[in-house]
Amino acid sequence: MATPNVGNDIEDVCTRCGDGWHVVMAKVGDRIAKVVCKRCGSHHAYRGPNAAVITTPSGGRRTVRRKPSRPGAGIPAATPTFDPNKPPRGYSARESYAPGERIIHPQFGTGVVATLPGPGKVEVVFPAGPRTLACAKATSTLERPVAVSDAPIGDRPPD
Repeated sequence: MATPNVGNDIEDVCTRCGDGWHVVMAKVGDRIAKVVCKRCGSHHAYRGPNAAVITTPSGGRRTVRRKPSRPGAGIPAATPTFDPNKPPRGYSARESYAPGERIIHPQFGTGVVATLPGPGKVEVVFPAGPRTLACAKATSTLERPVAVSDAPIGDRPPD
């Protein structure tokens, strides 16, 4: 679907007045970059259809971006089989995991490894839904460059 052109009306949320109708002010390629509120005249970046204005406890307003729903979000994934006698391991991106292992993630809680979708990835089923996490991340073998001292510096470009 084509985006509206500069000067066309578009729906967005204004943090100053809370109105929803704006005019497209600038575009970068096909992406809308800046809009102008038709009610109060404020200029701001285009936040998109997933933005909402909330009122803070102090009475101020702030814009939050609602996450678009992922395919399958809200549908609980079937928990893979696991051994309840084995204690869960702490999650680390440097570790490697096997399907059926339980892990404890600091943000998502305890989950069960379902599949290994690709190298360096592991899909874990948490109570809030499945997540793809990094795993078996190799440490870098690159060395830090050494500064050269006492190197002759020419006063003109080479011939």
